[in-house]
Order: sequence, then C-alpha cells, then structure tokens
Amino acid sequence: MPSPPRVRFAPAIDLACITAFVLVGGWSHDELHEGLAWFVRVMWPLCVGFFVLALMTRLYSRTAGVWSALAITCVGGVVLTQLLRGTFTGHPYLSVFALIALTFLALTTFGWRLVGGLLARRLIS
Repeated sequence: MPSPPRVRFAPAIDLACITAFVLVGGWSHDELHEGLAWFVRVMWPLCVGFFVLALMTRLYSRTAGVWSALAITCVGGVVLTQLLRGTFTGHPYLSVFALIALTFLALTTFGWRLVGGLLARRLIS
C-alpha cells in the first residue's frame, strides 16, 4: 500500500519550512542581498541538524509516535544546528537564533501536519 501524499512528501515540506525560515530571517535582517553564499551559510546547519535528528527518530518512516518524534527532531535539530553554527560558522553556540528557529520550525512543521491530518480526515468522512 503506498503511503499517503502528506507522508511521502513530508521531507520536502519540512525542507520548505526550513527554507522559509531562512528567507524570512534574511529579509528581516536585510541579508538577502548577500546572495547564495549567505543563504547556504545559514541553511546548511539547519538542514543537517533537522534531518539528522529526523533520521535518528525515524520521523519519516513511523506509523505511530509521529508527534513526539517531531518534537524531538525540532528540539534536537536546533541544538545540533547551534553546535554546527558555533563550530563551523563562528556564530555563538547560544543565541536568540535558537529560540526563534525552534519556534518557527515547530509552528510550521507541526502546523502543516496538523492541517494535513485534519483535511485528510475531512476528505475521508
């Protein structure tokens, strides 16, 4: 049985959430003019942090416990992101960036899953 589209496309939608976070942050800090180098410098630690934790929690292959796996992925992913940013990009290990990233990513990654689940239930019933 094929997986539902919301599960099949979950990594791509999560990547879109991370990309939106970077773009909104770049816009709000007037960094977008720095181009691709700036984007990659901000994006890669977030992607590595989030998707390493997603693999560790089996976020994309679970049939149960998705919400707790997502919570662990968001929190652990941001912690790993901060370690990567501090080690490889010279940013502080602890900063307000972590709280903003966690808030944005939690709202968007939980949010699209919640909306998708509600829509799926409504279409089925």
